[in-house]
Amino acid sequence: MDGQDAARIAICAVNSHGAILPFTSGANGRWHCASLPSLGEPLEILAYVMDDRSGGFVNDSYPIEISIAGEAYTLPLPGQQLAAVILAEIYTKSGARRMKVSNEGYTFGIDAYARARKFDRIEFPCRPSRESSREPDRFDGGSPGRSGVGQASGSGVVVAPGLIVTNAHVIEDGVKFQLGRSGNALTPLAVDQLHDLALLQGPADGSPIPLRIGAPIWLGEGVLASGYPLMNVLGADLKVTTGNISGLTGSGGDVSRFQFTAPIGSGSSGGAIIDECGNLVGITSASLAHGHMRERGSISENVNFGIRSVMVREMMAAAGFQPSSTPLSTDSDRRNVVHRLRNSVVSILVEM
Repeated sequence: MDGQDAARIAICAVNSHGAILPFTSGANGRWHCASLPSLGEPLEILAYVMDDRSGGFVNDSYPIEISIAGEAYTLPLPGQQLAAVILAEIYTKSGARRMKVSNEGYTFGIDAYARARKFDRIEFPCRPSRESSREPDRFDGGSPGRSGVGQASGSGVVVAPGLIVTNAHVIEDGVKFQLGRSGNALTPLAVDQLHDLALLQGPADGSPIPLRIGAPIWLGEGVLASGYPLMNVLGADLKVTTGNISGLTGSGGDVSRFQFTAPIGSGSSGGAIIDECGNLVGITSASLAHGHMRERGSISENVNFGIRSVMVREMMAAAGFQPSSTPLSTDSDRRNVVHRLRNSVVSILVEM
């Protein structure tokens, strides 16, 4: 590997059962592995961004060359931005080992590869834990609400028929997902760890909430936050709070997020942030960690973060889905706005 971001890339071999053999990093961007036969065949050789939750793509590390049994292959640059790439497939045919250049991959990183292969709780080498990659002074606001031993809960928003968006951290470490009200099973389709978004598929009854994309949010604009915080304490019905847009960027000036003041709690993660006509302007993501701020001698109240709706649209497009064609609402009657939310903002139960 000779690209500018090669130091952030790891390489390994994976067999069809999810067994992993890491390659060893050497000098001058070279990776070595002398014991591929120990995994059996067929094998896939993967290159992936180790800390993909902080962004970046394998594309930045090209050119990449693979050498097997003394024969070198130069890989073409992928046609799209990928955080995990299947460089090649290795198999045996007529007694001879062969390699097929693949160069296909996943925009949403190595976790998306594992889900596509149905590998359960596979641990890839050189990856930092999620805790080490979180921003300081924040807690996931909330983090999934604990509703029982081995179970957590969060919120989600219907954005297309049978398609629900939530936070990536809501479903992280989960093995089974279902709608809180109906108990219908949900299937993860795509996860974007960098922007803390996930797409789930399942039989949700609600109508898609229109995404407000063309009209920018403005400082001081009134918003409503809806979700299912603290279900084991506050009950399983939808909660709606009011506030305003208090900042146009997130922590550290992150332009994919904004700040808002509508109160949220643990379990609100993945819920809808809507304008006063009921159009989706963002997804609830996090809240400033009060404990950290107090330790530093500061005070913060209702400093919450939302992920802009344009990021939802971009993720849907990258995963091959079209946003709903539902037109933007112009009805600002509060009772009507909340009524439309009731089936379109859902609770999600996660079995750990």
